[in-house]
Amino acid sequence: MKKKKIRNQVISLLKSLNSEQKAKQEEILIKTLIGTSEWKRSKIIALTLAQKLELNTDKIIEKAWSEDKIVVIPRTKKDRKMDFVVYKKDTPIEVSSFGLKEPARHLIATLKSDIDLIIVPGVAFCETGFRIGFGGGYYDRFLANYEGETVSLVLNEQQVGLFEVDSFDIPVNLLITTEKIIRKIK
Repeated sequence: MKKKKIRNQVISLLKSLNSEQKAKQEEILIKTLIGTSEWKRSKIIALTLAQKLELNTDKIIEKAWSEDKIVVIPRTKKDRKMDFVVYKKDTPIEVSSFGLKEPARHLIATLKSDIDLIIVPGVAFCETGFRIGFGGGYYDRFLANYEGETVSLVLNEQQVGLFEVDSFDIPVNLLITTEKIIRKIK
């Protein structure tokens, strides 16, 4: 099946998911995440300020801060690229042309090599670690030469069978579902 069709089907499923069901799944996924060795040894964690359809990242951010971890969030740039900026409660946030909450333009980006763990968002995921995002390719570009750990937290509705991957697609190292953890051998 083509990525666009899968993306549309999963977005439809996510829109129909009631908030209580979603919250129960998120609780399981977050609890599993913070129990992983990848989380425990990470000092700088990258993640998004989630949109309504996506897994809510607020509790992950709070947990990271409570453990004195540094949280960095993405900022889109020209040529479908992005960087990450340290995020604190008082970080100035702007709304991008895509309607995403991002750190202000004047803030200094964190070096890619300093990020220990990236929690990679997506729309749909297969067990091989590949994902279908929202179609911009920002994460695949960023991950192309990233050497740290990557993980995706996958709601039940986001789990799909195999799909055709492109040469530029980058799989994540770790998939966490409500049922299991799937590690990719590096």
